[in-house]
Amino acid sequence: MKMRPDNTKLVLFSPIIVFVDKLKAANSINYVSSGLFSGDPIMLPIPDDAPSEIPRMQMASKDGKHNLSIARNRLDLLFKYKEDEAEKLFPSPGLFETFLTIFNYLREDAHIQVTRCAIVSNWILELEKPGAEVILSSYVRSKTPIIKPYELELHYLAKRSIAGFDVNKWTRIKSARKINEPENNRFISFYIDINTLAEVTYEFNKESLHLFLDESSKVIKETIDEHLKNMEE
Repeated sequence: MKMRPDNTKLVLFSPIIVFVDKLKAANSINYVSSGLFSGDPIMLPIPDDAPSEIPRMQMASKDGKHNLSIARNRLDLLFKYKEDEAEKLFPSPGLFETFLTIFNYLREDAHIQVTRCAIVSNWILELEKPGAEVILSSYVRSKTPIIKPYELELHYLAKRSIAGFDVNKWTRIKSARKINEPENNRFISFYIDINTLAEVTYEFNKESLHLFLDESSKVIKETIDEHLKNMEE
């Protein structure tokens, strides 16, 4: 079994994110991020009455590995690993630091309130037989009438505390196929989403957010290890 991280998304939630001058804000974010988002920012002409979660601004690094999108109620930093990378570390070195720098800009310079946060991680497990078969044999009772599924998915929600924050922890396990090779079905996708509760308002600072990210990443790695061990037994 070969496991590798595929992408990581870090999210900040806010009651409202509005910039008087979007281009100036984009340049400031690029500056505090040491020029990481050096590509031309995209300002999307979204109507004011459009859903708040639709991005109004998008930025990306030249290598395409870092993508930043900003909506009226959230900011998403997506990091995508490249398939040809020899070593894929989780979390990617410098990713949390970049995110914290952007958070600090929003809080200190743009005076934007951050009330929730999340870390979402996607992993790909490469197998020697179909992923649906492995999920079926590892998680589903033998007498369940599920026979030769083309695809199989299960997910569960756990509620717990991480770094002093009450969180939802969603885990989704899904059979997967290689892009452009649908007959190659020997993969399983692991999706782990840790987010602070929507009904609880927190006042984050740089230190508490950093602690949340560090502790959550440990929980994600522990979860992956537990499922790998279960499949190997």
